[in-house]
Amino acid sequence: MMQPHVSESAFEPPCQQTSLKSSDSSESPDSSISSVGVALIGLGTVGSGVYKLLAQENVQGHLPVGIRGIAVRNPNKVRVLERNVEHASFSDPQALIHRDDVQIVVETMGGITDAYDCVKAALLAKKHVVTANKALIATHGSELFELARKHQVRLLFEGAVAGGIPVMMPLKLSLAANRIEAIAGILNGTTNYILTQMATAGLSFEEALEQAQSLGFAEADPTSDVEGEDAAFKLSILASMGFQQHVMPQAVHRHGITTVSALDIENAQTLDYTVKLIALAQKVEASETHPECLTLRVQPMLVPASHPLARIDNEYNAVWIRGHAVGDVMFSGKGAGELPTASAVTADILAIARDLAAGNDPIAGMKIPAMPEAVIQPIEQSASRYYVRVTTLDQPSVIGHLGLACGAAGVSLESVMQRGISPNATASIMLLTHRVTHAQMKQALENMRANGSIQQIDCVLAVLPC
Repeated sequence: MMQPHVSESAFEPPCQQTSLKSSDSSESPDSSISSVGVALIGLGTVGSGVYKLLAQENVQGHLPVGIRGIAVRNPNKVRVLERNVEHASFSDPQALIHRDDVQIVVETMGGITDAYDCVKAALLAKKHVVTANKALIATHGSELFELARKHQVRLLFEGAVAGGIPVMMPLKLSLAANRIEAIAGILNGTTNYILTQMATAGLSFEEALEQAQSLGFAEADPTSDVEGEDAAFKLSILASMGFQQHVMPQAVHRHGITTVSALDIENAQTLDYTVKLIALAQKVEASETHPECLTLRVQPMLVPASHPLARIDNEYNAVWIRGHAVGDVMFSGKGAGELPTASAVTADILAIARDLAAGNDPIAGMKIPAMPEAVIQPIEQSASRYYVRVTTLDQPSVIGHLGLACGAAGVSLESVMQRGISPNATASIMLLTHRVTHAQMKQALENMRANGSIQQIDCVLAVLPC
């Protein structure tokens, strides 16, 4: 068997080719499913799940798929795999990628830089690629899709957006007859768990985050999740595929959930809403003054209790899509985790392997077309209804001051609600506006801050507009 080329890669320390063994390593390497060769790059949470699923007898019995080797950062690390076989372990993924008996390269290492190098090398070597790397696809997808087209191979990434929820393939095939008008999703299980616990158990943000971390739903550093970065990566991919326009993650306006309090969630429930971190992409039709464009936002929103997204709780994810012909459809399920994400990755592997084994063209009808750059609506022009909670002095004129501040900015109020008087003679007042632009709402908030009786603007949330 080929010896790995030792390089100064992220997979160091370099070593000789070794084996990853199961708890019973007495059997020889499996050779019964050797027609379609798979190279597995990375054996973390998702990679281990892919390995487990590919080892299942029902997969082995229906498709000739075999793992040719596994590239890991530390081949000397002891790993117990749930299968009575052993596989070659490489310290340099390039040696594995370029093997003649590998047709499919599966990238499950995560990150961007090293993953990009591996995926690009695989495409240049005319190998089909499967990945669940949202940051990679969102950041470098346009270039990588072009390489896949040029070298006539497939690049699949079902697991990159919503874990085990199938949405990329339905967008590509099942909804192909539709003009997509809007996509809204709960794309981050960490934030959804936190907001659900705040709503159902009355926990504070800090308490709910600590609980999510203790259960493994949140990372030790949850910044990417709670500040909306993770969801922005996923939305850029969804929007690109749904609207067939290239969207970079930097184009997504995002705002996290750290300013949402239990009081805001209680106020929302009083108004028959729930609070969710929503990733929203909408097509904005052309007008006399503006071209057709997309509005892209990741932010906590008030979701009407009647909307299907309002009923997605805890670590579950969902993607809601509106098409001109089909109307509203929604996909929901587990959006992260070892086996849910591995389910999507393995399905992509089997889709390619099925065509290869049958002698069919594995890219027929599945190419990602070249996409024009999306025209993005400036956030100031986007329109929503808004929920605003402010702390004010307890005095007779304060609601009038709020009305004047909003009216001067062209913001019309739908409702006003006061929630008691605190011991320090301040009141918490909630406003719900009619539909206004972001720029109008911003001006209204500036007007409020200029008024001495309005002490603090505590929270501003958009209302799901679709």
